[in-house]
Amino acid sequence: MAAKTPLLDFQVAIEKCELCQEEDAQFYCNDCQEEMCSGCKTAHLRSKASHSHNVVSTKLGKSIRKSRKPIKCTTHSREIIRMYCTSCDEAVCQIEELQKSLNTIDVNVKDYTEVSDKTINEIDQQRKQIKSDIDKIADDLVHQVTNRKEQDLKLILKEKKDIQKILSDHNEFLQSCEEKLKSIKGFSNIQHHIKNPQSSLPSITHINPLTFVSNNTLELEDMFGQLVDSLETKLTQKMYKHEKDQKKQTKSDDSVSCTSGTTISTDKVSRINPGIGGLCVSAVNDIEAWCGGGRDLVLIDIHGNVKRKIQLNDYVYDIAVTTKGEIFVTGSTNINKYLQDDSCINIADKQPYWTRGLCLTSVENEVLVCLYKAYNNNKIVRMTTTGQIKQTIQKDKQQQSLYKDPSYVAENINEDVVVVDSIFYSTCIVAVNNKGEYRYKYPDSSHSSHRIDDCCGIACDNTGCILVSGLGNHRIHQIDMDGRFIQFILTQQHEVHKPWGLSIDNKGQLWVCNNDGKEVTIYKYR
Repeated sequence: MAAKTPLLDFQVAIEKCELCQEEDAQFYCNDCQEEMCSGCKTAHLRSKASHSHNVVSTKLGKSIRKSRKPIKCTTHSREIIRMYCTSCDEAVCQIEELQKSLNTIDVNVKDYTEVSDKTINEIDQQRKQIKSDIDKIADDLVHQVTNRKEQDLKLILKEKKDIQKILSDHNEFLQSCEEKLKSIKGFSNIQHHIKNPQSSLPSITHINPLTFVSNNTLELEDMFGQLVDSLETKLTQKMYKHEKDQKKQTKSDDSVSCTSGTTISTDKVSRINPGIGGLCVSAVNDIEAWCGGGRDLVLIDIHGNVKRKIQLNDYVYDIAVTTKGEIFVTGSTNINKYLQDDSCINIADKQPYWTRGLCLTSVENEVLVCLYKAYNNNKIVRMTTTGQIKQTIQKDKQQQSLYKDPSYVAENINEDVVVVDSIFYSTCIVAVNNKGEYRYKYPDSSHSSHRIDDCCGIACDNTGCILVSGLGNHRIHQIDMDGRFIQFILTQQHEVHKPWGLSIDNKGQLWVCNNDGKEVTIYKYR
């Protein structure tokens, strides 16, 4: 039914002009049944549509209205006509309209109840599904621990039996010794047996049982779902499906996955040629960065201009630049510092170790340096910028070597020390806390698609995310501070080819030594 227009109200006296609603009403139009002021009356009678209307004084108009009888509803004899339906061309009373409103409410209640019941059912289904999934995950973990326990206990019990047998054999030998001691001939045999023992003491295998680390960062509310207005449901589901599809795509190939609300950008800002085949880079600010390659250091700006150049006496492996403009350089066995006037100060000579990657820490005048000597004999040292060793990170709690071939190092915002480690072509990230205690390794064997192919650079951003460049498969990984894969932020789709050194400046731009160091590319990042 279309809009309803009130016909007449016999009980309310209208004192203001019904047209302008401002001046006092002095006249009444019998045709329009409206009261009006003097100005509106003049305009009313000038109009072509109403120039012939009968306009009288308000006093006379009231008497005319009183003489008129209200029109009764033909359907409800006791009700007065109040409304007029323009669609049906029919006058109606309020009862019929109210009845229709009641019917509408009944329909709304029915629809609302159905939607609410459906929502409750979906919540229950989600609860059951998540319970089932959690049970499956927990059962699988318990199965792994049980199998590992059985295998390890078998090994331990076998070693126990071996030792018991050796002990038994020795006891028998001791008994025979007592008999042989009774004769000189027997005594010489004992001496011969002691000098030429037939068995040596067995080695005991130290086996570490599996332990459980709960995911304390998991927000159950986010995982389970949320309530939204029914009008938003389709949009929410569409957004969720889009994000889910992107995550699936990231796991299957190298494409970039950026969920809604992220601050990650991969727009290229500039691509420049440092002119030295730079393999390491350290940003000074959002305009300039130092690049190192061969025996050269160059200061370049974002437009490709070489602002400064330093010739070195040795090959550069890695560089780090302080806010004061001091440049720390590793190469061969030395750690050097270059000042503003290009003069060089040797901080330390770490022979027989080779000095590799280094980084500044959150502590002023402190650096972390990778030292390489041979497999299982490598370490990370925390030292002052004057060469004093403050900490050595080398072995885990089981006294096993943490690093095979430490190449580059970075300190995260939680003070984790994250190191690029590799043996032959198998590369990983090894993380320890600031006490040197093992935290995690990335990637693990269960994520072959996240393989780092000949890693060459590492950097940490201001949110704790870790960026790692893969030289062989031309991509840059982004993982969180607990070693979980997030996405590949740059791939060959972004013209990345053999990425090497990485650095993030104070503006959040990412500087990448690209194309075997022949170029430095700057990307928007955070």
